[in-house]
Amino acid sequence: MKVFNSANLGPLTVICNAILALLTTVAANVVTILAIVLGLPTLAETGGTITTDGTEQTVYINALPLGVYNPICVKIDCTDQTAGETIVIRQYAQVTPILIFDRILQDEVTYAGLVSPELLVISLEPNRYGISVTMERTAGVARDYIWQVFYEI
Repeated sequence: MKVFNSANLGPLTVICNAILALLTTVAANVVTILAIVLGLPTLAETGGTITTDGTEQTVYINALPLGVYNPICVKIDCTDQTAGETIVIRQYAQVTPILIFDRILQDEVTYAGLVSPELLVISLEPNRYGISVTMERTAGVARDYIWQVFYEI
């Protein structure tokens, strides 16, 4: 019967040590991958209905977020808009870290009459200090507009 000892197990010890080192590396990579997956942004949304009243009304606002904020888009359903309505959509951004929302006009688009396609998609950009999207009816009668916003948290 053959007896195994450290003298004749040398090559096996080297292989076992290599496997142990590999498993340690794999375990560290699994922990890193898990941390990345748990830290991935989650897509969130909110929405509602706005009834135009002839004044500039806030559709969506995130004033002074806690960190870099990544809004994706605002969608506004213009299905009920008729040939007699005109709406103005404005996008504002805040670029300084002050305690009140001091917005700067970033974009303004006027939609007169029937809108095609009926779903407006306003793309938003990452921002550190806050954004808002407003709507103003400048002609026509009060209409309801369903809206939703998507952003990463």
